Amino acid sequence: MVDQSHHRILVLGYREANITFLNRLLRGLTQNGCEILIASSWCERGKSSSKNFQFFLWTPSIKGWCFGKWVCLIFSYLSSIATKRSGWLKTQINQGRRLKDKLGIFIRYAPFCRDAFDVIYFPWNSTAIAYRGLFELDIPTVVSCRGTQINISPHLPGQCAYVSALRDTLQKASAVHCVSENILHSVVDLGVKQENYVIIRPAVDPEFFTPPSQLPKNRRFTIVTTGSLIWRKSIETLLVALKQLLELGVDAELHIIGDGPERQHILFTINDLGIENRVFLHGRLKPYQVRDQLQKSDSFVLSSVSEGIANAVLEAMSCGLPVITTNCGGMREVVNDSLQGFIVPLRDPQSLAQALNKLASNPDLRQQMGTAGRRRILQDFVLDDQITAFINLFEDALNPETKTKINNANGS
Repeated sequence: MVDQSHHRILVLGYREANITFLNRLLRGLTQNGCEILIASSWCERGKSSSKNFQFFLWTPSIKGWCFGKWVCLIFSYLSSIATKRSGWLKTQINQGRRLKDKLGIFIRYAPFCRDAFDVIYFPWNSTAIAYRGLFELDIPTVVSCRGTQINISPHLPGQCAYVSALRDTLQKASAVHCVSENILHSVVDLGVKQENYVIIRPAVDPEFFTPPSQLPKNRRFTIVTTGSLIWRKSIETLLVALKQLLELGVDAELHIIGDGPERQHILFTINDLGIENRVFLHGRLKPYQVRDQLQKSDSFVLSSVSEGIANAVLEAMSCGLPVITTNCGGMREVVNDSLQGFIVPLRDPQSLAQALNKLASNPDLRQQMGTAGRRRILQDFVLDDQITAFINLFEDALNPETKTKINNANGS
């Protein structure tokens, strides 16, 4: 790890603790001397893994019942008067047209008048947009660009205001972090200057996500997938592929780890395809439970239509699993087709079924690809390297005149 000062990093948009990759990053920064200041409401703090972080900045929620709003207003007022940032706060408030708007802006920004922090970090573009006023402070800002909010949302109908705000925050940021070259291309199209971006790919802890001591000897060919049950994961494509695989005579089963709004739709599709006894929905699991399921499986599948780089694939590769992924986002930057697994077209269950059939019929190929995947993780996607790259990124944001060139760090 790199030696660095005890900088205090304000993190907005952390919310709940079920975002494993963000937890890993923030814990790693804390363990290497950074002070992480989590901006959170009380209710969010109660849900989060607060024991991992020492510092919290209370940001009252604008939503809620009337009495609660007034309590927030009084607290914010008392904590913001006579601070060095009172002029900045007044400027933000004056942007509101109606009294209601002005009060909302005040409640949103007043908490940031009273705490000291060296860098502001936005893990999500949507949070950076929601707190655009913080870019007007004389404090370095770092914004992460990961996936949907960059490569899907800007292209949906009626998103002109979103695109304008997205472009504005990226151009004002001291540094822009991209998880892949694919995401970088979208960022460049939004007008970000070349000297302000850096690629730091996702990473995992290979000491935690390890291959099993013995290869699994499953009665059925066991497939696993991990991720939120949302439309862009295209779980329905995987279900149809499983149906086709079964029709080819392969004795297989699928384990789905995750939860989300598409759960009922997925259950209906399972029933409609008649594969109820071949699909197991585990819901949201703890990291060690995810690892255990990966170690018990024969293959991992990512059927998404959009990704930056999927952390779930990295975890599977670190556990020595061959992977099948769709050709979405930056996945080609992780998986070499026919080396660590197979890359198939989007929304193509037939190609996915054929790839699964190749793995099901050839245990030696599964082991060969799994070994290659593990080697790839150890070479380019180790968590310690990612944390070092982020520390360098924050240092560069603080000291642009001595900027360390870390473009394409962690897996170039």
